[in-house]
Amino acid sequence: MNLNKLRQDIPLFTKSSENIWLDPYVANHMLAAHLNDQEDGATRNKYFVEKSVAWLTEKFPPEDYPKVLDLGCGPGIYAEKFSRAGYQVTGIDFSQNSIDYARRSAEEKNLPIRYIQGDYTKTDWQEESYDLIFMIYCDLGVLSHKNRRIILERAYQALKPDGRLVFDVFTPVRYQDFKPTQTWQMEENSFWSQEPCLHLERTENYGSTYLAAHHLLNEEEQKTFYIWETVFTPKEMTEELKRGGFTQVKLYKNIAGEAWEDNSDTACFVVSKQ
Repeated sequence: MNLNKLRQDIPLFTKSSENIWLDPYVANHMLAAHLNDQEDGATRNKYFVEKSVAWLTEKFPPEDYPKVLDLGCGPGIYAEKFSRAGYQVTGIDFSQNSIDYARRSAEEKNLPIRYIQGDYTKTDWQEESYDLIFMIYCDLGVLSHKNRRIILERAYQALKPDGRLVFDVFTPVRYQDFKPTQTWQMEENSFWSQEPCLHLERTENYGSTYLAAHHLLNEEEQKTFYIWETVFTPKEMTEELKRGGFTQVKLYKNIAGEAWEDNSDTACFVVSKQ
């Protein structure tokens, strides 16, 4: 175990040696977090999910917006609710665990949802046009600046002329009391590792982007997980959307359609081409 190998400086958007969606142990914990409907884990709590689906289906009824794309669909929690409401649903997610679960669940419930496993910054999901494209629970903020622009460009191209892109992001309010930290402790059977290990966690900020870095060390191996998150003011995101060609931008407090408040730690955008 060589602590000197830990990098003291981590350049912005550095990729970690491991991925939370691909590491077999952590991926199982991520799936469990998705399925825990009592907490805001990988998916928001059951009450908020129901509230957001009710707002979205009322505002964009399936009769007018039949084809839905759910980017970062996870194990299909939203996708299944949209399918039951009468939409034609396609879901894309990077996690094989999540997609396998989603497919089994849809088959058991006889829901005609099309699931695609892959990196949505690279997977060709523009072969069809969509009335609605959703990106729920601030997924856009975990991407690098380059990949965020790719997603917005692809969404613009994949939307039908009167279609809508709906997504949420975290605002700077989320980190208004942020202070960089660095801690370590011995762990086993934790979220990050089943084996006994030394867990060094550090948090840093790079302007409007924040990093949570997890270094796990034991006698046999060293793993790192870097989790990046960028926050946006409504003005910053609106300007980026308009640079990308979106002409109509509507702002809400969250993806349940609540009215915007300046002290909100989330912002929801509903945007269209025209």
